[in-house]
Amino acid sequence: MRRLAIASLLLLGCFDWDVLSSTLGEQDLSASGDLSVFDLAQTDLAQPDLAQPDLRMPDLAMPDLMPPTLSFTKQADAAGLGNKKANNAIFGYSAMHITAVGDGGVVARTTNGKDWSIVTLAATTTQNLYDVWFLDDKVGWIVGMGSTAYQWDGSTWVVKAANLTNDVQAVFGSAANKVVAAGSADAVFRFDGTNWTKSTNIAPKPGTQYGMWGTGLTFFSVGASNDTLNITDVTQVRAASDQGGGTVFRSVWGTSATNILAVGYDGNTAIASKSNGVLWTKLNNVPTVGKLYAVWGVSATEIWVGGENGQVMQYNDNTKVWSRFTVSGIPSNEIIKDIWAFDAANVWFVTDTGGIYKKN
Repeated sequence: MRRLAIASLLLLGCFDWDVLSSTLGEQDLSASGDLSVFDLAQTDLAQPDLAQPDLRMPDLAMPDLMPPTLSFTKQADAAGLGNKKANNAIFGYSAMHITAVGDGGVVARTTNGKDWSIVTLAATTTQNLYDVWFLDDKVGWIVGMGSTAYQWDGSTWVVKAANLTNDVQAVFGSAANKVVAAGSADAVFRFDGTNWTKSTNIAPKPGTQYGMWGTGLTFFSVGASNDTLNITDVTQVRAASDQGGGTVFRSVWGTSATNILAVGYDGNTAIASKSNGVLWTKLNNVPTVGKLYAVWGVSATEIWVGGENGQVMQYNDNTKVWSRFTVSGIPSNEIIKDIWAFDAANVWFVTDTGGIYKKN
């Protein structure tokens, strides 16, 4: 820089050459060396020197800005289950014993957490099966289209559909004698340990109830037309919601009777709502990922959500942050239809094609 400044002043005629030559060494001021036109234009100021590696475009496209990769192992599909698709719901009572159900009366299960096979029901059906739930190894239910219902007695599935009158889309319970199911036209049914009873004190709507979750005292059912129901042993009331009327809730899960999350869609837009047990409040920071169909959590900080295009997200209810992933192992043309987790290390996903996947 010193040489450059001096050279510039010399070119402008600001210094006497004799004065400069008396105070500076001849070698530094050689006209054929440092002050040549070529030296001033090139060398230290050359373009290659300015194009530093850290400033180039490839370095600016940082890998850290990409969503982390989440990998899955496919455990079963229709091809491996005799072309039968367990494509609607999944649930278990341990990390080893999980059951999935699907269209055409399909029931598949694993007893070791990885190998799946088709289950033969005590009385077979060709009706679509929409949901499955277990309390433990002795109590469980499967429900479906055409008033279909099966009760698990610890060794087999037996028909238990008396008094059911609608397509039944969702089932959940908190005890062997406290099970609730819901379905088309806002139909709500309770099982008391012996019989199903249909509720009569709620006006039917055109919408359908798609998801059910609950505690010992209250169950929460969600469905089409922005419909949400709070169900107790004797009553069922509609809970207020600030979502639009076109909202379709597809799935619901919670950590307590005052902290519940539901997901779904309005048109082709993903939606999610939180309930304090009385009022449903819209979440405004849901990523734009298309329709959402499934939610299940391990804890308040690890809630899994799935939907169209093989999309899997995680929601942290403490920080209110959604995390997106680059999904490996689930094709992007499949829809995540249901999720069930035993713990953080054992999380399963079911897709519309009948794929059963476990998170690695």
